[in-house]
This record gives sequence, C-alpha cells and structure tokens, in this order.
Amino acid sequence: MFSLFVGSFYCQTSTLTINYLTHPPFAVKDSLGPKGIEIDIINEYALWLKTTKKMDFSIIYVPFTDYNNMIAETKKATQKSIGIGGCITSFEKSTDIEYTTSYLKNLSFCITNGNAPDIKTKNQPDIYKVLANMTALTINNSNLNSCTNEIKKLYVKDLKITFLNSQTEILNTITKNILNFGYVDAIEFWFFLKNNPNKFLKIQKSLDQTKETFSFVLTKGSEHKKLFDEFFLTFKTGIKYRLILEKYLGGFMTQNMAVK
Repeated sequence: MFSLFVGSFYCQTSTLTINYLTHPPFAVKDSLGPKGIEIDIINEYALWLKTTKKMDFSIIYVPFTDYNNMIAETKKATQKSIGIGGCITSFEKSTDIEYTTSYLKNLSFCITNGNAPDIKTKNQPDIYKVLANMTALTINNSNLNSCTNEIKKLYVKDLKITFLNSQTEILNTITKNILNFGYVDAIEFWFFLKNNPNKFLKIQKSLDQTKETFSFVLTKGSEHKKLFDEFFLTFKTGIKYRLILEKYLGGFMTQNMAVK
C-alpha cells in the first residue's frame, strides 16, 4: 500500500484495475495474457504514470464478456479502475461515468459488391446513378443507420432500406447481390476480409463517414481523465502510437483512423 500526491491525484492503493471487454482487436486474451490496441496503449499509459508522475503501482487486467457488467464494475471501483474494450465515446451527459480523450476514430465504410460501379465523386448525380436502384442494408438504431439516413436525405430520396441484425450479415448479403450496399465499421470490415479473403467487396471511398470515436471509460470525477488526457496529448504525436495501430490494423487503416 502507498499514499502519494501527484498534483491533485491522491492514490491510496498500489493497484490499478483495467476492466476490459473481450473485443478484438481492442482487447483480447491469449496464452500469453491480454493484448490488443487498447491493452498496448494502457501499458504505455501505465509506464508514463510510473516514469513521469513517479507513481508506484501494479496493474491488473480483468476480462469481461458483457459490456454492461464491465461498466458496472468500473463504476464500483471509482478512482482505481479504467474500463476498455472498443467503447464508443458518448457525449450524452451522465451522472456516473465519463470518457477519456478519444484515442481512435471510428470510420464507417460504404461497401458495395465488388462488381458494382465506382462512385467517383461525392455529388448527387454520381451517387444517385450508382445507388438509386440498390437496397441499403443497415442495423436499426445504430451509427450505421445514421450514415444510411444521410445518403437518403441528401442524395437518394427514395432509397430502399432493409434492416439486418449484424455487420457480418450485411457484408455477406452484399457479396451475394450487386444491388445491395451498406455501411459497416472499418474495423469490422477489415476483420471480415481477413476471415473471408475470397469475398469480392468494394469500399466506395468517396462516401466514408466519421461520426464516432473510441475512448476509455472512467467513473465520473476520476483523476485518470486529466492524467490520461495529458499523456495522450504527447503520445498521439509519437512513433509508438502509430506502431501500435499498425501492429493490429495495418498501414491503410492506421492512416484513416489515427487521431491527429
């Protein structure tokens, strides 16, 4: 046990608990222990706390398979824990949780069958020409649906929309029919292609949308908010940040999703 003042941060325990939702490539566990984008970033943050802020503590990783359980456990531990696992940043006011600064953009790709024509520019005639006869596949009450609704509102007023249950289902359905398209998260698309290298799909890059970001979850008022924000301000400009993203996402995805 130790007691240490670091600015306004008063630490009364030698343990920092990281509650992580099993969600590749953000956080997973194999025979060697936890790994992933967020695990690596948290490890760098812990190193920064020890070397820059001179804090002496151990770090414990606790896995979860349910998001709500992970959040509940993080709230209970107050200053002593951080919740991670591909959590979308929410700007809605909450009385019991808040978020660190965003460490990654959540890019949404517009995907068509590989045999569909290219949408060369983001103007109404070009978009309408390709998508007007297609059906948009999406998930109700999701960011993906808001991307689809934007296409309908701005470019194809009579767009046909069908709701499915998962992004994998959206992608599989698009591979079977040239007249389907849909938005999916960039990371979901990347994993789908890794697991299905023979599927023929196309990113309509002119229609990419970025509406969300990923952050870590904290109890309201946690001093880790100020500390992590201070750490990440410098960390995001360094080589280690890019190397972590490239390790799990590759160069193309890193270029599109890294926070600047």
